[in-house]
Amino acid sequence: MQVKVFEAKDMASGLKMVKEALGPDALILSTRTIRGGTFGMIGKPMMEITAAIDNTWQEPVTQPVNNGRQGLPPKRPNRPESRQDISYEEIWAQDTPPPKTTSYQQQPQANQDIQNELAELRNIVKGLSNRMTGIDPAALRKPYVEPEFVTSAGSNASVDPVVTFLSGYGVNQETAQVVARFTRDTIDKATDLDRSDLTAIFKAAIARLFTTEKLLDKRLTRQRRISLIGPTGVGKTTTLAKIAAHYLSQFGGKIGLITIDTYRIAAVEQIKVYGAIMRLPVEVVIKPQELEQALDKFRDFDLVLIDTAGRSPRNGVDLQELASFLRPDLGIENNLLLSATTRERELEEIIKRFSILPISNFIFSKIDECDQLGILLNIHYKHDTPISFLTNGQRVPEDFIMPTPTVIADLIMNDHRIQNNG
Repeated sequence: MQVKVFEAKDMASGLKMVKEALGPDALILSTRTIRGGTFGMIGKPMMEITAAIDNTWQEPVTQPVNNGRQGLPPKRPNRPESRQDISYEEIWAQDTPPPKTTSYQQQPQANQDIQNELAELRNIVKGLSNRMTGIDPAALRKPYVEPEFVTSAGSNASVDPVVTFLSGYGVNQETAQVVARFTRDTIDKATDLDRSDLTAIFKAAIARLFTTEKLLDKRLTRQRRISLIGPTGVGKTTTLAKIAAHYLSQFGGKIGLITIDTYRIAAVEQIKVYGAIMRLPVEVVIKPQELEQALDKFRDFDLVLIDTAGRSPRNGVDLQELASFLRPDLGIENNLLLSATTRERELEEIIKRFSILPISNFIFSKIDECDQLGILLNIHYKHDTPISFLTNGQRVPEDFIMPTPTVIADLIMNDHRIQNNG
């Protein structure tokens, strides 16, 4: 096979040149527009056509010059570029190398280089062809599915009516399959079920999957130390104020507030305002040893709430610094605050990074901003960490929920009708 590059002012004249030089059986490998001049920017646009012919074409030999020396051999053809509009199998199907008797005999090394390149291209195309042969064409037509919605159940999950039903509430396929196993016998045995009946069955099954932690449902008989940790912007300071206001309104007692959030502008002032409104003492901590001193000041208090600065889950240094404050020997229960509006795989990353600290419970905020709350079930089922609180607004203390499994199941299956314990 012989390859040659032509330059012409347009496609028509270029094709004419190809036909005259290589004949009517020539194959067009690629075409592109090129420019001459400085850096190819200001020259006149030209059409570059790379063509090939299966049979050998003879490059005219330059006539000897007056000094008796032979003219230089023809310019070596450019290596064809990959183009999507040609068939490589058609071009490189032949395994027979080009005939050795060509005009390139004057430079055997150059001829050998071309043969090596062609052999390399043949091997690449053959390898691609073999790989394509083993691909199921049906698999190429499958739609893309987010990883959190893919399960080992394969395509059977997508046709399960229970999975289809629960997906409308934001429950992913893996978790929906679990609910389906719990409810299949009940649904199969029942007759004339309407949507409300199915919803009640699913609520009961979902409630069985949840575990909640009742942190402050009764008066404390011993001191509890609760910290709120999590990424930026999830509402830690506001949630801490809601927890304090809830316990104060229900049981009274002595509550102390501590903040180690000295990064965010006006963060200290915000918690001091909450403390002043509820008449609660506030301690500002800058160093880890100061946290021990603040806890010692509040040793006779019923409840100590610790606010922390929002940390990026991708900043390992900040998380290590946070861990130096909240040491396990201090008896602090770390509640990881997660926004229900965050994508599921991002929540997974947050949980993974913050697990450098012992996490006692999850708190989900901003549930009022979600169209679906199936993500609560997805995350809880995978990690089995109890849920202590939910928040559904910015009002203090009204938009605050101390949930039970039944309450969460109702929120998920009931389009999360706004509830609170106000």
